[in-house]
Amino acid sequence: MFLEKNNVEKKEAEDAKITLKLMDKGFIGKSLIGSFEFDLSYIYFMKDHVLLHQWLALSNPSSENYAEITGYLKVSISVTCTGDEQVEIKEDDSGAEKDDVMMPPQLNPKFY
Repeated sequence: MFLEKNNVEKKEAEDAKITLKLMDKGFIGKSLIGSFEFDLSYIYFMKDHVLLHQWLALSNPSSENYAEITGYLKVSISVTCTGDEQVEIKEDDSGAEKDDVMMPPQLNPKFY
């Protein structure tokens, strides 16, 4: 997926968030399996402005037990602006399992 937004003010970009939601589309409706949220600046200030082949632990903040991991998602996200060199994101064929999982802040003991 490629998203491009033009004419973004610096303050707007600094305050922006990326929210990933994994939905289960059932016969009657759809329900949230889990989500993960990043500050746009968190990814921008990573090496080459990219989060590459990273496993995320998803949780459902609306559920009774919001601390429960409800799924995993492997993502690569690149955030660039005018003048930045884009990194080519290639398919991860390493076969690596979920060795290094990024936990949501509410489940990460470093944030308490």
